[in-house]
Amino acid sequence: MLPEFWQKISLLNPVLYLISGFRYSFYEVSDVSLLTSTLTILTILIGCIIFITYTFSKGYRIKD
Repeated sequence: MLPEFWQKISLLNPVLYLISGFRYSFYEVSDVSLLTSTLTILTILIGCIIFITYTFSKGYRIKD
């Protein structure tokens, strides 16, 4: 129902891929393909783990 521009913008929301995966697991119907959902979720997860590891290794804003 969204205009095409806003449909493209909504694809940047990572929650869309989580909900799509859950919807597929219950109803075997999803907005995006299962492969795309899985790869996007794994990419975001790996990115977060790398960021957290980097932040912990630098000791960001830890007082002596």
